[in-house]
Amino acid sequence: MISGIECVTLGVRDLDGALGLFRDVFGYRVESDTRASVSLLSVWGLRPYADVRLVELSCDGYAFGRLRLAQFPDEGPATRDDFGPAAPDAPTAAGPKALDLYVAPPMSAALDVAVRSGCMLRAGPVRFAVRDTETEEALLTGPARLPLLLMVGHRHPKRAQREVPPPGRTSEVATVSVVTADLDATRRFYVDGLGLTADGVDDELHGDDRARVCRLLGVPEDTRVSLVLFRDPAQPSGKVLAVHFHDRTTPTLAHAMRPGNLGISLFSTRCPNLEALRERLESAGTREHLPILHVALGDGMPARTMLARGPNGELFEFIER
Repeated sequence: MISGIECVTLGVRDLDGALGLFRDVFGYRVESDTRASVSLLSVWGLRPYADVRLVELSCDGYAFGRLRLAQFPDEGPATRDDFGPAAPDAPTAAGPKALDLYVAPPMSAALDVAVRSGCMLRAGPVRFAVRDTETEEALLTGPARLPLLLMVGHRHPKRAQREVPPPGRTSEVATVSVVTADLDATRRFYVDGLGLTADGVDDELHGDDRARVCRLLGVPEDTRVSLVLFRDPAQPSGKVLAVHFHDRTTPTLAHAMRPGNLGISLFSTRCPNLEALRERLESAGTREHLPILHVALGDGMPARTMLARGPNGELFEFIER
């Protein structure tokens, strides 16, 4: 019913400052710089005629894994804030966890660039293996408390990684990681509802690999961790990685994803038939969705859109051109 995630909307306090990181340092290209239309503001539940600047960025024009920076006039809370002693969210709280971006080896050079550009290193790097994949990862905090996971794919199949970015730059959003409290409901939503596959990674971690991932994600090293990767078989990017902490998963984030939040606020993807998608989602158990509405997008072209919330608080914007 859908392809991979085409765009992730990020609420930011300082849009020009965020551009300084994603455009000037990470190497993203500006595809559009617009204001949200009245119809889009209505769909998003924001004030009519609010001045919301939207800047869409791509990795060399690639259609998937784009970023849409949004500067909202009424600054909301961060969708996820799980680092530090006063953080309102636990690292194990169900909901979006991080944006995962590939970098060129060595990891130390990529981390040096990110930290010098204002990101804060939280954990890692750690190196671990899952099936035929060996990866090195580090977790950072970026603009507006945004969790960013940088990855070096030491042994990644082509279905998972489009290309190795040039030194000093990052890839598109290869994966969005989401903590899930109910893995069965998550499978129904992504496979039965959205039509994605789970044929790449579907494993519980053990031994040293589990301990390393636990250190990376800020949870006790004896925590059970299962990973399931949901993807469009035709696309190596825009994937969703469900992270399940079994009996240690905690309730959802203090602030669910929504436009107006800082950090991760919306996942967007196209769909050729919204009525058919709605029927599939309802058959898969999804009831939390809004009506299909007409909207003017940033390029001025008319479209129809539907918002739907996944079992872990994910908020999707499905667009029919």
